[in-house]
Amino acid sequence: MASLRDLKSFGQVAAEDDAILDYFLTTDAVERILSNEVFLVLGRKGSGKTALVRHFVEGGSPTLSAAVNLRGYPWPLHAQRLDKGASAVEAYVSSWRYLIAVELAALVITRALDDENSPAKAIKEFFRENYGAVEPALADVLRPPKLRLSKASFEPQVMGNKLGSIALDREDLGLGRELNALTEALISAVAKVASAHQMPPLILHFDELDQGLSTLDPSREQMLIGLALAAHAIRHDYRDLHPPINPVIYLRTDLWEKLQFSDKNKITQALALNLEWGSPALKAMINKRLSTRIAPGTDWDAVSSSDLMRGSQAKWDHILARTFLRPRDVIQFLNSALAQAMARADEPLVFENQDIVAARDSYSAYLKNELDDEIVAHWRHWDEALQACSAISTLTFDLDRFIEEYAKRRSADNAVSPEDGLRLLYEFSVLGYERRSGYGGSSWAFRYTNPEAGWDKAASRFKVHLGLKEYAKLREERGRED
Repeated sequence: MASLRDLKSFGQVAAEDDAILDYFLTTDAVERILSNEVFLVLGRKGSGKTALVRHFVEGGSPTLSAAVNLRGYPWPLHAQRLDKGASAVEAYVSSWRYLIAVELAALVITRALDDENSPAKAIKEFFRENYGAVEPALADVLRPPKLRLSKASFEPQVMGNKLGSIALDREDLGLGRELNALTEALISAVAKVASAHQMPPLILHFDELDQGLSTLDPSREQMLIGLALAAHAIRHDYRDLHPPINPVIYLRTDLWEKLQFSDKNKITQALALNLEWGSPALKAMINKRLSTRIAPGTDWDAVSSSDLMRGSQAKWDHILARTFLRPRDVIQFLNSALAQAMARADEPLVFENQDIVAARDSYSAYLKNELDDEIVAHWRHWDEALQACSAISTLTFDLDRFIEEYAKRRSADNAVSPEDGLRLLYEFSVLGYERRSGYGGSSWAFRYTNPEAGWDKAASRFKVHLGLKEYAKLREERGRED
């Protein structure tokens, strides 16, 4: 009989620290990336973006994939490689196209190091001439002030003239046109090498774009737009290649929403994938972990008692109501509950109501820390708004009461008004607002569950997310149960 005693943990919260490949759950997201339907993967922090990258790169995917990890990427250096002949929105498209071409070339060369045919030889010579090795580091791709070209590598033409070199640090016009010509030559060689070696589809996975990013300044915004446009263009311009190539960008939803450019809506509607998890998918994820770590066939029902929580709520629903429907939240809550259960001597050991209730304090503190990581960069004083909610002391509250309590705690250098503060709290799902139906009823609109609802600036009644109930020391009104 299944027992939690045989389980050390439900895994690590961060996918990069977890043995995720041992129990990776294949979802629709995997299939859509494999079928080349999308090139932009959007999701809130903790929604599974890095787990997807690890699956493709490390998990035996039927592709030739590489992670282009932008943690520690030299953004200031890249900022200097702009095309002065292009518009502000497209100033970095050419440099990103070139970087994508270099990463694709490096990817195929790892499978064709012994190939001395012309295309592979040209790639290796180009890398040796400019980077001193056949596997250039990502941070060095745009570092040389000048790229050397030769008969042994590539001699792309611009307006009928062969290029002997390309100055990346130039002050005059023309960088974009020359880089695009070199990119075309590189990708042509990539296609020939990949085809000759019968390679599977080539996918680059651009991950960790938000690392070290506290504010989205105009330069970084232009560079992110440039990456999106470059990936889109590469997909379109080389859509008939075999094997196909696809640069896939993994980006936090809030960053994508702040970018403004003309093709954004078209990309969002047709070529973007939003990572969303519901109860069935999250339970399937946990069942996969239980089956792997305890015994085949072990599932949630085998490790939790059938007793309902107060208010006739199932344990699973009680847990999910305190999460943002993200894998990391569920894993964190269950690890906290597991620590509580392990203190009991029962055998076989299963989750009881008392374990779930006792886990809420530590989980609530975790959720507050998670929100700090997300919100502080946008609003340094958001704690003052949460303190106002604590002072009200109930999960639900009216606008006037919030304005009153927020005013008492708002510091002199906090420029966020109470109305803007509520909107920001809604954007990060710290709270939801009461939405009236046309039939006299009402419901709570939280962004993570009802993104289509949008913010209602006329809302007058709000509810704090249940996951913060313990941290903020809140209670239900009039003795109502969860």
